Amino acid sequence: MSGGSGTGRRSLGRQLRRLRETAGKKPEDVRSVGSRQKIWRMEAGKGPYKYADIRALCFMYGADEATTDRLTELAGMTDQDHIWEEFSDLPAPGLGLYLDLEQSAAALHTYDAEMIHGLLRTPAYHDHLTLGEGLEATDRKQAAALRRARVESAFGGRSPLPVAAVIGESALHRIVGSAGVMSEQLRHLRDLTKERENVEVRVLPWSAGAHPGLRSGAFTLLEFPDPDTDVVYLESQTDARYLEKESKLRAYRNVWATLRRLSVPFEEYPV
Repeated sequence: MSGGSGTGRRSLGRQLRRLRETAGKKPEDVRSVGSRQKIWRMEAGKGPYKYADIRALCFMYGADEATTDRLTELAGMTDQDHIWEEFSDLPAPGLGLYLDLEQSAAALHTYDAEMIHGLLRTPAYHDHLTLGEGLEATDRKQAAALRRARVESAFGGRSPLPVAAVIGESALHRIVGSAGVMSEQLRHLRDLTKERENVEVRVLPWSAGAHPGLRSGAFTLLEFPDPDTDVVYLESQTDARYLEKESKLRAYRNVWATLRRLSVPFEEYPV
């Protein structure tokens, strides 16, 4: 296998396979693009990936133009050591590579000092966040649908995704929407920790003082079974970065371990 982003290649392969299966096609049905072996290699994340092949497969699978453009762009990034993803063409962050990674991960660890992670939000809390971000009504509706799909994918199957979240104390005191919205959100977090063995919520109190999260900022560490590589997801206002080099993963694992040690279980936090 060539160098570059193994994460990008594997994600592209998974998304191509899902498109094919959704279209009800077998590899031999798209033999005009290549042999069964070639289609298998593409879906297994082994490539090679040519723009013409990606666009031809998307056409045969009935993918829309936005999906076709996104997968073609991802194919062009698979030779890079790290992937940057622009949000300018996405109705909401997460519709691109991240959504596939979240659906495919074996475990998710996340830290945010200011917001509650999307998988742990109530619909009202999420809606008021998108309103505060200035999203138009159509984009807010699409963001709400995305949140529902993510929650169903993570928690609705036979093997729920293990999620561990460290939330900054300020996120619990910031009034998003109204006091009622926040009360509902806090009850939701409490219920999740009581009812779901796969969910762990911890609070990083102000009394923790200086900690490595001050420098790292919010991040999500996605774990995958061997031989896949773990990924750190970093999101900004306009784009996202996916880190997969072992030295960078090690640094964020150390940050996560420290934040978890300094935090307290949600059920022990007085709210």
